[in-house]
Amino acid sequence: MKAGLGAGLLGMGLLAGMVGAQANSTSAQSGAAQVQTVQVKLKEWTLGMQTVNIKGTAARFEVENDGQYPHAFKLEGKLGNQNFEIATPVLRAGEKSVLLVKLPAGTYEADCPVGDHEERGMKNTVVFGKK
Repeated sequence: MKAGLGAGLLGMGLLAGMVGAQANSTSAQSGAAQVQTVQVKLKEWTLGMQTVNIKGTAARFEVENDGQYPHAFKLEGKLGNQNFEIATPVLRAGEKSVLLVKLPAGTYEADCPVGDHEERGMKNTVVFGKK
């Protein structure tokens, strides 16, 4: 899936924002919703994370390009019967971005959408709603 997202996706429960940040995998209380923070260190040819199990349905992916080449971080899957994808901008070496995401319980794919990076191993699974 290389196509972009329309604004209608926000109405389906996906929230994304981009700011600079850095932290380890932790949880933070935000009102009634708990947001789990996941650190993603992009580097040739890894996302720098294992399969991620998000306990709730909200996550903050703090993404940093620790590699030499441009990379990005993308989540994709299905919401109902509609495919979605959301990604950081392409990050140069040392650049950072954050994706704030709220998704229903389920399994989603994470990868680097730049060139053939996914095929070279920059992919993994993210599970939301894991108890």
